[in-house]
Amino acid sequence: MALCTRYSGSLAVSSFLSAQPVVRVLTYHRFGESEYDPFCVSARHFEQQMAYLAEHKLAISYADFENYLEGKLSLSRNVVLVTVDDGFQSLHSIALPILKQHAIPAVAFVTPGLIRDAGVFPGQPGTQPEPYLDWEEIMVLADNNIAIGSHSLTHQSLGSLDENEVIEEAVQSRRVLENRLSRPVHTFAYPFGTKADFNDQTARILREAGYSCAFTSQHGAVNEQLNPYMLPRVKVEGGEAIWVFRSLVKGGLDAWRLIDQSLWRLQANRNA
Repeated sequence: MALCTRYSGSLAVSSFLSAQPVVRVLTYHRFGESEYDPFCVSARHFEQQMAYLAEHKLAISYADFENYLEGKLSLSRNVVLVTVDDGFQSLHSIALPILKQHAIPAVAFVTPGLIRDAGVFPGQPGTQPEPYLDWEEIMVLADNNIAIGSHSLTHQSLGSLDENEVIEEAVQSRRVLENRLSRPVHTFAYPFGTKADFNDQTARILREAGYSCAFTSQHGAVNEQLNPYMLPRVKVEGGEAIWVFRSLVKGGLDAWRLIDQSLWRLQANRNA
C-alpha cells in the first residue's frame, strides 16, 4: 500500500532533479518488527539499506553536511545524510549496531522533555509505541558517530506556539542537551514537520538560538540555495523493498514535494 501511494507517478522525476550534486536527508523513526507501521523499519531492511549506502560510499556525516551548507565542502556526486527522529529506544538497541557495522554516521533528533530520566519534563508512559532513550543511551550514541540534534523541548508544533514559547522550545532544548552531553548541538528537526509546523518566525528564532540548520518533513533534496532553517528530507517507510530504497536515494521521491505543496493548499483552503 505504501509503495503504491508514494511511488505512483514519482519514479520519472528527471525533469525535477538539480544538475548539481545534492544531499538527500533520509528520515527514520523506529526500528523493529511492527507490521503495517510505516514509521517502523525492520532490522533486516535497515541492514540492507545501510549495506547499500556503505557499498556505494553514499553516507556523509553531519559535520560534512554542515560544511556543505556553509560552502566549505563541494560535492562531486549525490550523497545522503541519515537522520532518526523522536529518540525511541530502538535507535540504540537495533539501529546503532547496524550503523556501527557499516560505519554509517547519522543524526539523532531527541526531545529532552521526553527522555526517560528527564526529571522536570517526564515522558508519558504508555502513550508511545516504545520507550524513549535515557541519557546514558544517548551518550552512547554520541560516542559512536551519531550527532545529537534537538527535536524541541516538549515535542509540540512550533507553528502553533507564540514567539516566547518557540524561544523556550528552541533555547531550552539545546541548553539541556549540551549540558547533559558536554558537546555542542548544532541542528534541529521540527516536530511533525508539516508546513503548519514551521514558518519565518520559527526559522528566525532557531537561527538566533544558535542552530546551524533545521529540518522539516517536506520531501526533496537539499542544495546550497535552500533556506537552511526549512530543509526538506525523504522519509524511509517500513515494509519497502530494497529497490524502493535505492530509488528514493537516487531521487525517486523528490517530486513528492509537489504533493506536499498541494496538500498544504488544500488544508489551508479548508481551514480558511
